[in-house]
Amino acid sequence: MICVTGGTGFIGSNLVRALLERGERVRLLVRPGGRPAGSPGASWLLRQIAGRGSGARTELELAEAANRIEIVWGDVTDRDAVNRLAQGARVIYHLAAVARAWSRDPAEFHRVNAGGTANVLQAARAWGVSRVVHVSTELVDGDATPYQRSKREAEALVQRYVSEGGDAVIVRPTRVYGPGPLNQANSVTRLIELYRRGWFRVRLADGGARGNYVYVEDLVCGMIQAGDKGGNGGVYVLGGENATVEELCAAVAAAAGKRHGVLELPVPVAKTIAGLMELLGHLGLEPAVTRAWIRVLLADRPMSWEKAARELGYNPRPLLAGVEATVRWLEKTRGQRR
Repeated sequence: MICVTGGTGFIGSNLVRALLERGERVRLLVRPGGRPAGSPGASWLLRQIAGRGSGARTELELAEAANRIEIVWGDVTDRDAVNRLAQGARVIYHLAAVARAWSRDPAEFHRVNAGGTANVLQAARAWGVSRVVHVSTELVDGDATPYQRSKREAEALVQRYVSEGGDAVIVRPTRVYGPGPLNQANSVTRLIELYRRGWFRVRLADGGARGNYVYVEDLVCGMIQAGDKGGNGGVYVLGGENATVEELCAAVAAAAGKRHGVLELPVPVAKTIAGLMELLGHLGLEPAVTRAWIRVLLADRPMSWEKAARELGYNPRPLLAGVEATVRWLEKTRGQRR
């Protein structure tokens, strides 16, 4: 039995689909609020997951896969629910986290990201789980945001778990994109869609700062490779190609066949707008960006996944190939997403 927290999210749903395609039995921890009234449990959930991918699923395939999904209703802050999830598990993939730019309660980041990880590790130890794959972030070395600090604390818990005899690996995704909901968790794909449609016309004047971009299917492949053969206590950056936002837009233009002009927004203006968004956040309107996240976006962060290639056989596709696949998916599903 493979168990997954965060399995209904952007990355998690891609992971669950890949595990099912390998023939695995999968148990998911799902927050009760994620199920609509009267829904049929696994069958409904599976359709949500399958509908986010690029490949069609027949009713027969959906029904067969549904027989290999179990659901535990609860979240990672609920120790009893996490224990029910872990019972009989061989591997736990721990993805559940608060990854938003903002929370009206900053303690939420610690409570979910660190506290939830502590619950997962406690349950893994209690039930003799063979391996925990902890999904962290390449931003874990920073201090600008509560998210970064909470994810670094979570990694420290995993490392202590290993030092005390547990088996775990840590994977650090970079900026993930590809088929999935166009929300904050999939913000790069949202940018790709906005540029493709000519609506992304202003960007931060970041001085050519680089980020690293990884296609979601490649990331999921690396996560499974880490679960299968990563060294105990190993930490693996799972990324793709280093690029500036300007180079990302150029890749979208090449894939979509149309280039759009994009103006640079001066940093002081961007910080002022972000500060106003934070004020609105206290009134209930969640900010898309904060001043702290602007500092993150201004940092030049090229990443290397050489260790994952050497030890896991990880081999992500180039940026243009991933963007082309994403644009094709966006064009194919445009009507379905209205």
